Amino acid sequence: MAQHSIALKERKAVADGTELFVFEKPEGFQYKAGQYVALIVPKIAGVETDTKGLARSFSLTSAPCEPILSFTMRSGESAFKKTCWQLAIGDTVTITDPVGFFTLPPTEDTRPIVFLAGGIGITPVRSMLKQAESEKSQRQFTLLYANRFPKDVTFHEDIKKLSLKNLRYVTVLSQSTEPCASSDDERGYIDEAIIEKYVDDVQGSLYYIVGSPEFIGAMETMLTRLGVPKEQCKKDSFTGLRAQSGK
Repeated sequence: MAQHSIALKERKAVADGTELFVFEKPEGFQYKAGQYVALIVPKIAGVETDTKGLARSFSLTSAPCEPILSFTMRSGESAFKKTCWQLAIGDTVTITDPVGFFTLPPTEDTRPIVFLAGGIGITPVRSMLKQAESEKSQRQFTLLYANRFPKDVTFHEDIKKLSLKNLRYVTVLSQSTEPCASSDDERGYIDEAIIEKYVDDVQGSLYYIVGSPEFIGAMETMLTRLGVPKEQCKKDSFTGLRAQSGK
């Protein structure tokens, strides 16, 4: 698989303990929204290596229509994460060609899309919605985004500003004691009641589930109870631990 060296252009906080890393985009680099690459960081003096190594698979936060490549990650204690937090503007990392099938169906498949995203799993969803905006998609999208507290919600304002005619975006906070907003804001967990409240065609929609393995398992069990066929569900697991698959 081909590899590409890319230089860091910008870093910024996008949620509590969560950073967006923006890199230059190699000429001719093509991918589908929702795909991921292996991201390999250099060994930096002062950061001890560990058994997990300096490579991870990361979904692209950026959309193909954008002139840059970006990745989003939460801070951690691994050598990989510590190295990322030491990167300075102009430093280079290596990525592989993009792979993965967590992508939107062809335009002729007009079924509604429901994103069930937990935490940092919002990353490929942001890419897909941004690309859909660029393409002026008329598809019906529903995003149910689960976090613990408001400070954990990543890309909240960016998603609210998307010019997608048929997007409904709902935040679901499990630990927050703040009052709900006037609309599209829930407390607790994504469950059958929330699905039935916000999804018009529960059994006829396509479901994209992305988050921790535990989150994905809970969502799959819930959708089975609702009678959603397994073939209408796609999943993408974010563990933060694997270099070959997952994020």
